[in-house]
Amino acid sequence: MKTFLTLLKIEGKLAWRGIDILIFGICFPIILATLFGYLLSKDGLTGASDFELSYSAVITIGILATGVMGLPLTISDYRHRGILKRFQVTPVSPLQLLFAQGLIQLSSAIISFIGVSLIYHLLFYYELKGSWPIFLITYLFVAMAMYSIGIFIGSVVPDQKSGNVWSSVAYFTMLLFSGATIPYESMPRFFQVIMDILPLSHGIHLLKQASIGQSLTNGFFHILILLVCIIIGLGGAIKFFKWK
Repeated sequence: MKTFLTLLKIEGKLAWRGIDILIFGICFPIILATLFGYLLSKDGLTGASDFELSYSAVITIGILATGVMGLPLTISDYRHRGILKRFQVTPVSPLQLLFAQGLIQLSSAIISFIGVSLIYHLLFYYELKGSWPIFLITYLFVAMAMYSIGIFIGSVVPDQKSGNVWSSVAYFTMLLFSGATIPYESMPRFFQVIMDILPLSHGIHLLKQASIGQSLTNGFFHILILLVCIIIGLGGAIKFFKWK
């Protein structure tokens, strides 16, 4: 435990010295929250409005930026610079290293979540219709699934260039085509079918259900997809982790 806490402290200081985690993990989602609040109508025709549903989508952008972009880029950069090779001869295990990086990136996502929530509540008077405890548990579950994808990418790519390519593909694909920035409900049915392939789409669907008070039992398929991402992502990362 002492080794892990020391690792977490050092890695945390290094991560927060960079500007990327601040821009993409925190500022970008907050700016989008402000834009969506001004642009989207609060008068839904039936049920929840586009504005209300957008909250569940925007809070996932922080998760996506830190988990699918920030986390694998950090690990692949360490491998490229030979830092992981030095870690290999220390008591630090791959699991400890991955968990520490995950917690550091998650701290940024949580700050983003709080910032977006304050924008929606204070500026646009958004009120969550569902249960906050259920919504927060769902948020952490979605974060775990996205971080599992990022951990897997970071664990298996051979160098920084490959890590940048694969994390960028995963990040921008889900950013644009999962409903995080372009509302799922406004897309044609053909595009919705394509969007349903992406894991983050299922996470956003779950968060929307939790935000408007629907039972999550109706989203069993979404839960199953995210569970598969967690099992494959974490299992594959531990089994195929490359020190160099």
